[in-house]
Amino acid sequence: MNMVSRVRTNVTDRIDKFTISEARVSAFRMHRHHLDLRAPSSRLPSVVGDVCGVQAQVTAMARIALWARLRQLTLDDVERALVRKRTIVKTWSMRGALHLLASNELLLYLRGLMPTRLPREQRWIEGAGLKEEETTAMILDALKNGPLTRVQLVAYLAKRLGTKTKDWMDGGWGRTTTGSNTSWQLVRPAVMRGLVCFGPSNGQEITFTRVDRWLRRPRSMPSEEEAEDALVRGHLRAFGPADAQDLWSWSGVYVRRIRVILDRLRNELVEVDTGRRRGFLLRKDLPELEKAASEPGIVRLLPSFDPYLLGHRDRDHLVDRAHYKQVYKDQGWLAPVVLVDGRVAGTWSYERQPRTLRVDVNMFTAFSKETRTKAKDEAHDLSRFLEVPDLAVRFN
Repeated sequence: MNMVSRVRTNVTDRIDKFTISEARVSAFRMHRHHLDLRAPSSRLPSVVGDVCGVQAQVTAMARIALWARLRQLTLDDVERALVRKRTIVKTWSMRGALHLLASNELLLYLRGLMPTRLPREQRWIEGAGLKEEETTAMILDALKNGPLTRVQLVAYLAKRLGTKTKDWMDGGWGRTTTGSNTSWQLVRPAVMRGLVCFGPSNGQEITFTRVDRWLRRPRSMPSEEEAEDALVRGHLRAFGPADAQDLWSWSGVYVRRIRVILDRLRNELVEVDTGRRRGFLLRKDLPELEKAASEPGIVRLLPSFDPYLLGHRDRDHLVDRAHYKQVYKDQGWLAPVVLVDGRVAGTWSYERQPRTLRVDVNMFTAFSKETRTKAKDEAHDLSRFLEVPDLAVRFN
């Protein structure tokens, strides 16, 4: 039986405290991430919103993160939502990383991140002797007739700026590209301001487009306080209980600013103690947390950079310390993982061949026969999603 203690704190804290088991917290988070039961594929945009965006630095991994949460999802469903319906949008957001966001929440996220992210991006431009407001206006002018590829946009800016541009090294994610241009960096403030987002791919090339031309019903820019509060509420809905360090690790927003937001929301919050750590939860989510339970034996294949793996600074609730480095690797890389009942039980990889999907599973401990069968079932459905007719699964 789950024990829930209700203790009124002193006036200074003004937050009720509760003690709830880790098992219930895990079941609550699994449910909020649609990992206990997949949602209908028609709910793709709302699921992206429920998990606070899907990191899309690696396109294939973002697609698999959606597949893990949506029943009978197809690659065409993802492309339709992104390009034709435009109910999800690709942009730089949390931690400056590329994400898929629900289109109706785009400006809410970007406004909430803007006080932290925009000054960082502006410093690049100031270092080049330019003014951000002027370069952002140039970006919008360049895109007035529709999306442009990165190369086209860089060429346009280089022509306008002339000798003010300089070559720089564009490193990151294990790659180094030489001969790039300061002009490429100039687009980032326009993105963080919610004026520009990623457009449809042009073959293998990315494109940028204006938000006001791309989204069919763009919302108006919210106030800073409204957006910051929404950002924290969204995180707590998906990842709560969580604390300021968790919110910083997930969003990149400075801890001191997060503490100000949490203080503003204090009447909406409760504090939850699992016995190992404490964190805040939205008060209205407490009844669901108190009743949270999931059927044992849930198995999911999660990709690199899955949202479920990125919501907290301390990840002991996800993976044993003995296996931590097998999951959270150097330079920010994450391994795809096998999730069993909300915890990482192994890693996996796949190789896509012309007619066969080869899946290798590396188990941390011996899987039961039932767990192996469920992992194979997941791999079979992944093969369907990736449109590869044959499957070969190997357990190591």
